[in-house]
Amino acid sequence: MSDFPKWMLALAGTNLIPLLICPLFMFGAFHPFGTSEIGVLNFLLYMLTNLLWIVPFLLFFVSLHLYRRCFEKPGIVVAVLGLIITIVDICLLIWA
Repeated sequence: MSDFPKWMLALAGTNLIPLLICPLFMFGAFHPFGTSEIGVLNFLLYMLTNLLWIVPFLLFFVSLHLYRRCFEKPGIVVAVLGLIITIVDICLLIWA
């Protein structure tokens, strides 16, 4: 972790917040995309809902990997994108 400046770790670290709220996405009867009578479609909507917390978690690692490989600006952009998705996740949970 000494490869990264503290501000980059703090920025990318915010993408780990969805790990704390992932049980609400998996087990909490939270359906931001609705439900369906068709079982396969209902499963796909469930998977899409779970992508709301999986994507920021993956973007954490992608941003640090890009930053380590001397792609600083794309790494920062990916970390900010993960932060935006995290904020949207929290807003969806609050107002749902």
